[in-house]
Amino acid sequence: MGAGDDRRESDAKRESDAERESDAERESDAKRESDAKRESDAEAEDEPRIVERLTLFSDAVVAIAITLLAVDLPVPEGDTVSAFWSSVRRNDGHYAAFLISFVVIAAAWGDHHDLFRYTRRIDPRLRTFNMAWLLTIVLNPFATRLLTASGHSTLDAHALRFGFYALLQVLEAGAVLVMLRHMVSRGQMPGAPLSVVTSTVRHCYALMSGFGLSIPLFFVTTFAWPLWFIMPPLAGQVGRLRSR
Repeated sequence: MGAGDDRRESDAKRESDAERESDAERESDAKRESDAKRESDAEAEDEPRIVERLTLFSDAVVAIAITLLAVDLPVPEGDTVSAFWSSVRRNDGHYAAFLISFVVIAAAWGDHHDLFRYTRRIDPRLRTFNMAWLLTIVLNPFATRLLTASGHSTLDAHALRFGFYALLQVLEAGAVLVMLRHMVSRGQMPGAPLSVVTSTVRHCYALMSGFGLSIPLFFVTTFAWPLWFIMPPLAGQVGRLRSR
């Protein structure tokens, strides 16, 4: 009887220890679940603020880039009206390049604004894509100065200067498309109207067609830049007709 009692006491002790370990494990699991839930709730609360910070940062960079366009504009000189307008005509290329880049950056910001208007959360990859987009924006003032570089350059040099500007716009539109695709696939912009997504895609492809087609043509002629103005609206119109 004594040996049997000892075995029963030992079995009972083991069961009690097992129950305590099981209770401890359940408490530990519950604590981990509670901590994970608190972290998830905190992240969910922080997401709107994180999106807002990224949007404000991007807006500030765009504002600086678009302001820098005007810094290098030549100031007309002349003591008389005729001399003044003569100075304006000598620098008309600078003013035209400024207006082109102003419209280009404004259009790029418009696409970016339409995307982040409906964005509810971001991830590291989207931040990387956004920084790549900002790189194309901050290079625009430099590319604009290339368009107005003085001197009579050869056709190849002219093609490099204007081709770089066109390539920059292709990369900018491509970056917007990459961000849009990533955000849609990750469900980061719920509630975004299909019309906004469609119009953004159409606008990006229109820009890429106009600027992209001009790049090889610049190595043949110096007058490939009209494609920048002709192809985007034409491609946009074709896209709208095909979507009907």
